[in-house]
Amino acid sequence: MKLGTLSIYHYRNLEELSFDCNEKVNCIIGRNGVGKTNILDAIYYLSCCKSNLMTNDVLNVKHGEKSFLLQGIYDLNDTEVKVSCAYNLEDKSKLIRCNDKKYARISDHLGLLPIVFISPNDVSLIYEGGTERRKFLDGFISMYNREYLSNLLVYNKILQQRNTLLKQDQPIDDVYLSIIDEKLSILGTAIFEERKRAVSALSELAKQFYGKIATTEECSVEYDSQLFSGAMKGLLERNRDKDRCLTYTSAGIHRDDLAFKFNESSLKNTASQGQKKSFLLALKFAQYQLIKEYKNGVKPLLLLDDLFDKLDKERSKNIFDLVDSQDFGQIFITDTDKVLLHTIFEQKREEGIFWQVSDGKIEKATL
Repeated sequence: MKLGTLSIYHYRNLEELSFDCNEKVNCIIGRNGVGKTNILDAIYYLSCCKSNLMTNDVLNVKHGEKSFLLQGIYDLNDTEVKVSCAYNLEDKSKLIRCNDKKYARISDHLGLLPIVFISPNDVSLIYEGGTERRKFLDGFISMYNREYLSNLLVYNKILQQRNTLLKQDQPIDDVYLSIIDEKLSILGTAIFEERKRAVSALSELAKQFYGKIATTEECSVEYDSQLFSGAMKGLLERNRDKDRCLTYTSAGIHRDDLAFKFNESSLKNTASQGQKKSFLLALKFAQYQLIKEYKNGVKPLLLLDDLFDKLDKERSKNIFDLVDSQDFGQIFITDTDKVLLHTIFEQKREEGIFWQVSDGKIEKATL
C-alpha cells in the first residue's frame, strides 16, 4: 500500500498544502513547531479517523477556521482508493468518505489503510494508566481483525448499559442483570482470547527487534487480565454485590493491562530514557510486522516522528540499519536535522525525497 497524494486544509497549524509522496521514503524536515508532526498526524487520521495527538476534533481545526479537510489518494493492491475526512466545527459533524461514498459507520473504515505511527508521545504507553495500553492493543488488533473490533464495540455498549443499571436508585432486576452478564461473558471471552494471542506474538517479536537495537538487555510484554484467574461469567457473578456498592463494573476485560518488563523488572522504574525509546521502537516494529503478516502481505504505512530523539549514535545507527534491512513499505520520517538524514541516506543509498516545511507550507528541499 502506498500514499500517492496528500492534501491538507485547515488542519491544526497547517493552512493548505498538497504534495505527491515518494513511494519509498519521505523525509520531512524543518524547525520545531512548523507542522512536521501535524502532516504525519493527518496521514494517521486518514487511516484511523482520529488524531494520534488530540482526542477532541475541535482542537484539530486551525484557529480561526470552521472546519478541516484531509484527503489521500492511495494505491491499494493496484487499485486507486481516495479517502477524505472532514470535520465541521459548527455542528461537530465528522464525515468519512471512501471513493466518494460515505460510510454508514466510521468503524467500517478501520483496517482498510493499515498504519503504524512511532512518535515521542508513545511514552504515554509507559507512564500513563492501563487505558492507554488497552487503546494501543485494541487499535493494533483492529487493524487486521474486524470481528474483534465489532465484539469490542458491542462489549463497550453493553458494559455501559450494565453500569447505568448499577447506578439506578431503585432495586436492580437480577434477571435483566444476568442477561447482560451472559452477553458480556461471551464477548469478553472472545476478546480475551484474541488479546492473549496478539500479546504473545507481539512480545516475541519485540524481543527480537530490541535485540537488534540494543544487545545488552532483554525486554518483554506481558498480558495482565482478570480472566487468567477465572471465567468472565464467574467474575461478574462474584462481584455483583461489590459492583452495586461501587455503581460500576469492577471485573472484566475492560480492566486488562499490559506489563512492560526490562531485564525481568518494570521497564518504567529501571530503564533509562534511551532504553525506553528503544523498547517502544521495538514494540512498534513488532506491531508493523504482525499487521503485515495478518493482512496477507499488505505493508502498512510507517510514520517515524523525531526518530532519533533520546538515542545515542550507536542506537541511532542500529535503528536505521534495522529500517534499512527490514521489508518495510512506504516510510515518512520527520527530523530537524537535514544533514543527519542526508548522510544516512547517502551511506545506505536509500531511495527517497526530502521535503522542507516552513510557515505551514511544504516544498522539495535542496540538499
